[in-house]
Amino acid sequence: MIYLEKFMFPDLEDDTLYFDEPKGSFYDENTYPFHLTSELGLWSLDFEPLTILYGGNGSGKSTIINVISQKLCADRQSMFNSSPYFDEFVSRCQFKASDTLAGETIYKGHREPQKYDISQITTVLTSDDIFHSMLDQRLENDKKLKKSHFLMDEYREPEELPRHLNFETGYNVDKFKRGVEMRQARNSMRHGNKTFNKILLDKIGKMERGFSNGETALMKLSELLEAPGLYLLDEPENSMSCEFQIKLASIISYLARYGKCQFLISTHSPFILSMENAKIYNLDQHPVGICKWWELDNMKRYFDLFYGSRDKFLSK
Repeated sequence: MIYLEKFMFPDLEDDTLYFDEPKGSFYDENTYPFHLTSELGLWSLDFEPLTILYGGNGSGKSTIINVISQKLCADRQSMFNSSPYFDEFVSRCQFKASDTLAGETIYKGHREPQKYDISQITTVLTSDDIFHSMLDQRLENDKKLKKSHFLMDEYREPEELPRHLNFETGYNVDKFKRGVEMRQARNSMRHGNKTFNKILLDKIGKMERGFSNGETALMKLSELLEAPGLYLLDEPENSMSCEFQIKLASIISYLARYGKCQFLISTHSPFILSMENAKIYNLDQHPVGICKWWELDNMKRYFDLFYGSRDKFLSK
């Protein structure tokens, strides 16, 4: 499924882009990200169900993801590094969405309303989102642990019930209920009806098992990718072992083929890069070109490493 067909970046040589702005104002070296795509020789991206941005650190993969997400008003959680010129750059970008499910198409200066808004079906997920999800889970477990220690101290210390209650004013009512509750809990434990762990479970809920970064990332992505739509994934393989990267590539391939999902991914992962039918833009090539995964420099280095040690893998 293709929701986003084409994305176009501004051309600094095109005078028609500048309107009332002085032409030289965007030629300054500090006007990030104006020079990024022009220096790469990248003026547009044409998308397939699986499109990948490949390049070394600092090549601009994440910036391009951020520009596209801002232009499409996509749903995202983590913030990103911007600049005073970022919104200006984004405003001068254009995109062409599918006629079948897109939203407002902006192409060659013309706006054409569609049945659906592309922003409503576009989601961004970054490695920072995975980290925050993992951190939120740990913080929630910490809260439950602290509450369990507090309850343990309360239940172990016998408490006398207040003798005077006033239901009209509420005086001592909560304290009385709390005391009765603790006595009942201690009696249940004494007669074997309930363990202390079961009482804690009823009160504070189950402690979630601590998952590894890779497990958290894969679960987060699996939950996120349930609905059809356009997904912008910025290095989703971070913190994943080879095993989880293979599983992730399998999920993405399946959803792109059968799940009515379209993906734009920035990645270094050989398992994601080698997905069948993926269109790969090589940002290490100037001007940016479309490559097969086995033509990429990193893949050649992997090949050289393993081929040079093939006797160790093939030995009995």
